[in-house]
Amino acid sequence: MNAAEKKFLFLALFLFALGGISRLGVFSKLYPMENILLPMNYDAAIVDTVAVDTTAIDTLAEEDSKDKKAKAPKKRAPNFPIPINTASKEDLCFIKGIGPSLAQKIIDYRETKGPFSSAKDLEKVSGIGAKKRMAIEEFVKFD
Repeated sequence: MNAAEKKFLFLALFLFALGGISRLGVFSKLYPMENILLPMNYDAAIVDTVAVDTTAIDTLAEEDSKDKKAKAPKKRAPNFPIPINTASKEDLCFIKGIGPSLAQKIIDYRETKGPFSSAKDLEKVSGIGAKKRMAIEEFVKFD
């Protein structure tokens, strides 16, 4: 064993022992690092230098959180298989491999060319090849 390997082994054993000692709670009885690094009257210094009325900030935060909750209702996954000829854009986006743009292409194709009669018709949509069709067809049904 050369010198570098001995140093590495010593460091690994030291860190292993240090981890075991820290799990026993020996270090929790010592002063926390905050007491060493910060002055004793740190909290008082913050209160004296910063005088902010937080009521306006709190009310804005509450209004913002209410708006976010109202704007973003939870989306429920549709029951699979999805009827491809009547599915909405949001329903199509739940299928793995279909994003919003591809879902819109499927809807546009369906509206211009008529309903899909088989899984092979999906390949006529721009962006859907044989592999993607095979991945999609287990999640959709054709009326």
